[in-house]
Amino acid sequence: MDTRLKNNKKALRLAVFAVTLAAACFAFVAAFYKFRVDEYCAEIGSGFEEEGFISVLFQSNYVLYPEVLEKSGKDVVLEELYLTFSEEPVEGEEQSVYSENVDRYRGSSEQFRTNIIEKLNMKVARINEEYVTNLAMSTDYCVIDTTTQTVLKNTAKELELLKDGENIEYAYYLVLYYDQNGRLSDLKVKGRNTEQFLKNVQLVANSTDALGMEDFGKSARYVLVDDEDMAYKKVTVTQKNPQNAIFIYAMTDEQIEQFSWITEFASSSGAMIVNATREHLYDVLGIGNLYLAILCIIAVLVAVTARCRPHLTADTAGSRFPAELVFLMMLFLSAGLHMNVVSEVYYISEIVGMTEEGIFCTVFAAMLVLFGVWYWGLLSMRELVMDFGSFVRKRSLIYRYWNQIKAFGRRVLETWKAAFMIEGLDKDVLKPLKRMVTVQFVFGSFACCFWFLGIFAFLAYSALFYLWLRRHVDKIQTQYRLLLEATNAIAQGRFDNPLTEDFGIFERYKTELSQIQDGFGKAVEEEVRSQRMKTELITNVSHDLKTPLTAIITYVDLLKEDNVTPEQQKSYLDTLERKSLRLKVLIEDLFEISKASSGNVRFYPVAVDICNLMRQVYLEHEQQMMDNGLDVRFDLPEEKFILQLDSQKTYRIFENLYVNVTKYALPNTRVYVQARVIIIKEGMRTIHIEMKNISAQELTVTPTDLTERFVRGDASRNTEGSGLGLAIAKSFSELQGGRFYVEIDGDLFKAVLEWDT
Repeated sequence: MDTRLKNNKKALRLAVFAVTLAAACFAFVAAFYKFRVDEYCAEIGSGFEEEGFISVLFQSNYVLYPEVLEKSGKDVVLEELYLTFSEEPVEGEEQSVYSENVDRYRGSSEQFRTNIIEKLNMKVARINEEYVTNLAMSTDYCVIDTTTQTVLKNTAKELELLKDGENIEYAYYLVLYYDQNGRLSDLKVKGRNTEQFLKNVQLVANSTDALGMEDFGKSARYVLVDDEDMAYKKVTVTQKNPQNAIFIYAMTDEQIEQFSWITEFASSSGAMIVNATREHLYDVLGIGNLYLAILCIIAVLVAVTARCRPHLTADTAGSRFPAELVFLMMLFLSAGLHMNVVSEVYYISEIVGMTEEGIFCTVFAAMLVLFGVWYWGLLSMRELVMDFGSFVRKRSLIYRYWNQIKAFGRRVLETWKAAFMIEGLDKDVLKPLKRMVTVQFVFGSFACCFWFLGIFAFLAYSALFYLWLRRHVDKIQTQYRLLLEATNAIAQGRFDNPLTEDFGIFERYKTELSQIQDGFGKAVEEEVRSQRMKTELITNVSHDLKTPLTAIITYVDLLKEDNVTPEQQKSYLDTLERKSLRLKVLIEDLFEISKASSGNVRFYPVAVDICNLMRQVYLEHEQQMMDNGLDVRFDLPEEKFILQLDSQKTYRIFENLYVNVTKYALPNTRVYVQARVIIIKEGMRTIHIEMKNISAQELTVTPTDLTERFVRGDASRNTEGSGLGLAIAKSFSELQGGRFYVEIDGDLFKAVLEWDT
């Protein structure tokens, strides 16, 4: 415990020493920077009285003069204000003289005038862009049209009083008076060195002015060569100055300090005007590099100490803060905060009259805080150097919430994809297209703000957009091919082809194709089954009609024999009667099922108690049931259930079911007849009737086939049934709005009837 305490004290002493030394070094060097800034500002103040800046003010007159005339209501044409053209012919020997000593221009007079006017307009526009725009931000100016007394100025101060010599609190001003001939009739100046300032203004006023004719002075001569007319002309272009106008330019001490004038006379650059604050000047002189260098030195010191002497890096409270917050704080400290601190300290020192020692102590204290916080932040992140993996796992918010961040990013990405993806051709496709075009427009407009670099950004964006669009189109083509393959499969009769692929925007068509596929499959299956049933129907009808008919013919032939005894005749006649009745019943059933299948059956609905009717029909077949050893068990509701049905046709339904049980049920077994009422919703009920028995023969026929015509559970067709009983029961049930179906579970046969009320 004592060792740890000692190490913490050593680390604390090291931190205090490093931060104090860094703050002292910065404060000492900052004093030198203050001297340089003050010196530079003094140079700037005297620069406004030099010929370069005065020349800028004179050229600015040519931009402000048309503006004051327009304000007074006059129509302004620059060439009429500032240029005069005069022409005279050149003949004989004068042509060669002018061609050698004077600039030659090939073209017509109109072309020449147009060329000179374009130069004038370009020069005025350049003066406005390079000089007047910047002057307006830091200089007060005023233009007075003495003819109409119209005033144009960029300040609320009464700047026009300077023309009358009234004293206004300006540290610097220049007043220029132009008469009706455009001559500078008078001027007034004020500055740090008024005498030299006045001489410089007079020198500029008397020098050549290159407003409209580039470098040829206030007037220039040309030899105009017109090849069409083969004529030579001497043309003189004279520049005119503003007339009947007063120009005033003025600055206060504060404006002079914030306004930087740099004279760099090169071949074409001329002079430049820039705005500069003390903060900017400190940065230009390099105080920012000093600050960043000290921060880097402290960072290296902490990193080396943490790596080589970990016992000299004390624990800090910052170790409990997330790494991202500490990193942002340190980024803020290294992002130019020092310049604001230094400039504000010196600004306040000038206001309160602080001494040099006081300024040094103030800067030292401010830097002590900044460097101390920086050192504290580095100590709190020292584990980054010692064990990077452990540091990220313990301190990083991004690592801790990475899954949530990833899920959120995925949701955002899916939202953007959904906004620009076409989900289906049956939906609104204009919305994603509008969003796509809007994003293109916004990004294109943003790229245009960066001029040449924006072109490369827009090209990169266009390339990425093309790759995304190509991938999207390829996906649509793949989905379209899947749609074609599925359609071709259906066209070729392959209805069992599974549609498991993703059809994308054609997903709706996938659903429709799946339904078409199922529908065609069922239709084909039904058609095959129908053809098979037709074949079996013909076979069964032929067999069932042929059997009694053959017996009748046979016994008729036997009766024709001479040696037939009376007893044999009686036996033959009984057989003929039975077979005839059998044939009659078969034909009647066939006729009845034909009418039922065609719907050509008339029903006479009456109120029928369905449960009571079931009992009545059973009583008529009770003896047959008992003869076959069948034990019938009823489970019917006690209350009446009245339905509007044809009593005769409904009787036939239950009769067929009981006869079916009598013929095909396994002897000495139980038969269950059950009915229950099901309430669907208020005011609507369903009667559910079941008749169950054990089949004597193995049931190898499907439940659906059992309700078809001439189909029996007895595949050998040795019983007396016609195979039409269940078909008639089903037809009569459905024609009266009911439902009839058969279920088979092993040898258990169950016929189900349902009616709704």
